Amino acid sequence: MSHCQIPQDHRDVSDHIQALARSISTQVSPQGGHWVNVGFSGMLLQLNVSIGRRSDLHNPTAVSKTYSVYLPPCQRAPHDSLEQLQAIARDLEALLPGVVAA
Repeated sequence: MSHCQIPQDHRDVSDHIQALARSISTQVSPQGGHWVNVGFSGMLLQLNVSIGRRSDLHNPTAVSKTYSVYLPPCQRAPHDSLEQLQAIARDLEALLPGVVAA
């Protein structure tokens, strides 16, 4: 692995998070559903995920849930960065209809 390459397992979970974000953000739900924003800073090797309710989209006082994880080989990456990514994925999976989070 080169010095600047993100480990494959981290990349796989990050890709899964992005796929979940697309599914969640495009699903139609009687409850209004959620929006998900995923951003990646290649310079910082940081993945940022925000989740909010569609019904709160235009509410300036609404609070979204936000995650931020540095990925290896960034020196700021925590030792449990993979577990943090997996926890984000589980939280997103719980927003999909018919899915029971582990």
